[in-house]
Amino acid sequence: MKTALLKVESGSPRQAAANFFQALLDRQVVDALIVPREVPSRRMVVPALAVSGDGLSGANPFAPVAIINAARAVSRLTSRDPGVKVGAVLRPCEIRALVEMAKFQQITLEQVLIIGTDCLGTFEPADYYQLTEAGLDTDAWLAQAAGSGKAALNGTRIRTACAICEAISPSGAHLSLHWVGCDVRRELYIACDDERLNLDALFDGGILVPGELPAARQSLVESLQKERRELAQEMCRDFASRVADVNRLLDELAPCLGCHNCREVCPICVCRECVFDSNLFEHEPSRYLHWAAARGALELPTDTLLYHLTRMHHMGVSCVGCGHCESGCPSRIPLTLLFRTIGQKLQDLFSYVPGASVDEPPPLTTYKEHELEPR
Repeated sequence: MKTALLKVESGSPRQAAANFFQALLDRQVVDALIVPREVPSRRMVVPALAVSGDGLSGANPFAPVAIINAARAVSRLTSRDPGVKVGAVLRPCEIRALVEMAKFQQITLEQVLIIGTDCLGTFEPADYYQLTEAGLDTDAWLAQAAGSGKAALNGTRIRTACAICEAISPSGAHLSLHWVGCDVRRELYIACDDERLNLDALFDGGILVPGELPAARQSLVESLQKERRELAQEMCRDFASRVADVNRLLDELAPCLGCHNCREVCPICVCRECVFDSNLFEHEPSRYLHWAAARGALELPTDTLLYHLTRMHHMGVSCVGCGHCESGCPSRIPLTLLFRTIGQKLQDLFSYVPGASVDEPPPLTTYKEHELEPR
């Protein structure tokens, strides 16, 4: 793996990253680039498609917010061969989702240059909006987070999915933008993990200079991973005790509105037709009255448990833990912990790590004679 130093001028890592992205476009390493970009008010950051340097104005790959898992945006452009090389700036969970989606024929990876970036977590979009209203300076946030490894700000916590995520540094990327454990007001680091890429032109242009990652970075990353792993274990144990039987699970799911937002934002939920959008669950009034009479009372909306159990069955083994299902839930049902607790058991059962390798088929698409034997 090649590593190089990306010089930061005027103390703005955002501008340094934008210069690097523009160099990728100018030197035709990519023809188009999907990158997080601030809206004009600077109160929110959304994935944007840029085809020239003009489109990179406001690019901010470090902003601690993600309104969607950006793999979904990449899918819109590359579900079929777009005929051009597309670069995509993605967080670790988004890279894993991208790989998993490719296995379900949602993305044509051959035309995608994956540019990973370190991630310490993101705030809920509503919290990020309030932080920007209060004057959040993402460069200042980045500087303190890079050195300390702590993403929380002014009492505002990052999303639960991020707080228990160990994937701080991207894997599976062709290029990686590293900043955790670095002095981001002076330098960022680019790592190249693809021998087909020639970065010599970027050295010649002065965008990059030879450099190695700081020695202290690895110990900081490992410390954060240990801390988050222990927190995940603790939170999942607590959640498992809360849903130890079906009645307690129903209590956790009781606030469900039946909006299906969790399905809509999930990058892995890719069925063209969903059974829960069919008329299978549209019943005659007499059926409701019959069920209510048989049980004494009937909770409405019905089929809540069946919906969530179906989602767990379909998505649990491929869940990448991005947590957007919970962020999209108006009732804030703890879907992150539900899928982490159940999904981990399913993934362990099949010895499967979702998004780790495009060559490893999802367990639900294959059959192995001995895969469910006790071990």
